[in-house]
Amino acid sequence: MKRLPLIGVFALLFGGFCVPSLAAQDRVEGDWVGGTNLFDNPVFVHVRFTPNSSGISGLANIQPWKVGNRPLSVVKVEGTRVHFEFPSVTGIPYVGDGELKDGVIRGEMSRGNTQGTLHLIHVAKADRKLFNEYVGAYKLPDPKQAGRRTLHLVTYGALGYLRWVNLETGETTALYPISNNKFFFGGSVVLQPSPDYATWTFEKGEKGEIVSTVRSKGQPDQHPTRTNLYKQEQLMLRNGDVTLAATLLKPGTGGKHPAVVYIPGSGGDYTSRDSSLYREYHQLISNGIAVLIYDKRGTGGSTGDWRKSSFESLGEDALAGVAFLKSRKDINPKQIGVWGFSQGATIAPYAASRSKDVAFVIMMGGGGIAGAEAEKNEQLATMRKRGLSDEEIKEALAFIDLQFEAVKSPAGREKFKAAIPRAKNTRWVDHTWVNLPEDHWLWQWWSFVINHDPSLVLEKVKVPVLAMFGGGDSLTIPEGIREMVARIEQSLKKGGNRDVTTKIFPGAEHDLTVKGSGEQVPTPGFHDLLLGWLRQRVTVKK
Repeated sequence: MKRLPLIGVFALLFGGFCVPSLAAQDRVEGDWVGGTNLFDNPVFVHVRFTPNSSGISGLANIQPWKVGNRPLSVVKVEGTRVHFEFPSVTGIPYVGDGELKDGVIRGEMSRGNTQGTLHLIHVAKADRKLFNEYVGAYKLPDPKQAGRRTLHLVTYGALGYLRWVNLETGETTALYPISNNKFFFGGSVVLQPSPDYATWTFEKGEKGEIVSTVRSKGQPDQHPTRTNLYKQEQLMLRNGDVTLAATLLKPGTGGKHPAVVYIPGSGGDYTSRDSSLYREYHQLISNGIAVLIYDKRGTGGSTGDWRKSSFESLGEDALAGVAFLKSRKDINPKQIGVWGFSQGATIAPYAASRSKDVAFVIMMGGGGIAGAEAEKNEQLATMRKRGLSDEEIKEALAFIDLQFEAVKSPAGREKFKAAIPRAKNTRWVDHTWVNLPEDHWLWQWWSFVINHDPSLVLEKVKVPVLAMFGGGDSLTIPEGIREMVARIEQSLKKGGNRDVTTKIFPGAEHDLTVKGSGEQVPTPGFHDLLLGWLRQRVTVKK
């Protein structure tokens, strides 16, 4: 989901290892957060260093680069110098290099000949059991309108920390501890290593209630008012040997609630609870519908690896959430649905085809066509924007077909490799897998994608289906959107499903947002359709 840049949030509020010494391990152990301006666009960076028997290992998270829990291939600590690397899909590694001083690593981030600055702040250790006392819904003054208060959420983040969400705008960033009760906003350290720039402090009042203070540099202190509009639980779900870190978000009212299991998309942008559609969840929860969200396997706090998992396995993960909700006394077991976004919209129908416990399906921004076709449409859209000629695009698409043949068989791989030399000097080479190492995980992952036929799955879905798309989706071509809708309708109709609603919102992006006054806002009619459709199919307790 696209949001305002994190640096604007606070205006609105107001491989190989080098074995280091034990002392060096102690200095770098733990989580580090900050920012880099590599590629001339400041982004939030999270790095975790973990000492082990042979030195130090670690992982990196940089959501805009689709880097999620990516293992560090190299870590070197020599005195106060810290060096780490992690792979990129281009085959050229990202490299971080800096000096540790006063709890901050300052230096450079690079990939090949492209360089930028880097700074990382050491996150303090805190008693995470206390986090349960701080989560909740809070009201804060609206800086745009005097006397009005907006609703904010403090919830559980994917990396084990708290997370702040503005439920009206969808803006979100992690809250990292300075102490057991004082936290800094992760987005505030993207441009500079100043954890005191924007903080949220939680304290106990005279009656044991939580009293909190939001402080932003140069602005008056604000004291959020806690409400009972939300209830939250942090959970661990199981699907075989995979454990999924999850959060159940519920209305504050009693009774048996209808519920939705949200199925995340692919890549680093849409895979964990941190990148969830909280603004949309708020629409459901405030209207009496519970939402279960989880970190896709291999991201956030979940085990396993989505890169080595079929759509069928990922569908079983969603059904683990359905089974959990069905066992709850506060959930209506006959009104549990699945909601898939992007790649999740391909997985959601599979879950419904496998279980009679799924009462409805919501598809958003994806599904209906085979993964290979969707990939070609995405690359075609990008090449058109770059101004490539029709002849160049024709050549590129033919080469992309060879990539898929390479996934299917050894003979196809040899044919692909033979075509690489003539592709290397073209303008379209960046839209291909020419630089992808033979042992890269994408080769195996694409074997799952190519062998999945969404039309055959949709024919087995008998429950109500709502499918929504953005007509201005930059990840595909307009004719691709129309084809997806047509395929969904045809497949469901062929299987005898008569409760099918489809909608293309003109001009809307992949996440059904449009450009508002300085921010991405929901496209007109999106929330009305979503809620209206659900109200006709579930019973909400008032």
